[in-house]
Amino acid sequence: MDELLKDIKRIEYSKIDYDRESEDYFEFKEGNIPVLISAPHGAKHFRDGKWKGEDEYTASIAIKLGDVTGAHVIYVKNKTRQDSNRLEETEYKGKIKQIIEEYGIRFVADIHGVDRDKRFKICAGVVDDDVEKCSCPTFKGIIAAALRDFQEPPIFNRPHCKARGKGTVTSFARHTCGIESAQFEINAKYRIVERKPDSSKAKNGEGPAFRAGAKDVLELFTCLKELILRIKDEIEGQ
Repeated sequence: MDELLKDIKRIEYSKIDYDRESEDYFEFKEGNIPVLISAPHGAKHFRDGKWKGEDEYTASIAIKLGDVTGAHVIYVKNKTRQDSNRLEETEYKGKIKQIIEEYGIRFVADIHGVDRDKRFKICAGVVDDDVEKCSCPTFKGIIAAALRDFQEPPIFNRPHCKARGKGTVTSFARHTCGIESAQFEINAKYRIVERKPDSSKAKNGEGPAFRAGAKDVLELFTCLKELILRIKDEIEGQ
């Protein structure tokens, strides 16, 4: 297995506990560029009166992206009743606001996961295609350029990937914190290095031995790395 994939798997197995509920449910990792990567569904979360399964490997991919790009990272590491991509006020969002103000963050990349039956590799939710309503008008072209060889159009705002809800991290960053943001939904076939036995799907008997192709995960990771670095260069050049 490639060393990068080994690192991502090690992080997922050692740092993320899907099913252990904790009040200390998220972690912040300081970086050195004005970009924040967020993974609010790294472990199980409570939504609509029931527990919702984790977005596997989103937290570990976020952490590793921070390592290689210098981006700041915030991620959910334990089971929590605070769904920070649905509820408008959570401790996680409060920490995001603090990070933005303290470190001069200019862009938030919010990472999520979708099931492997979805007919796309990755989708970027930017609220609206209209420039006036878009959550990242300055960086939308950079996102499109970074992903165009990886994902066939449409890259933006597919159904259920628009980040329009008031409680999304993307909307919070844009409207409450006043900075640009996008929500990235990644297909399971491009993020799950090796399904953990304690994952929600493994426990339900849904592909307990599932793993994405190594080449596919590496390709996805490379695209996200280049996207973050291009946004950093754009910010620093302004």
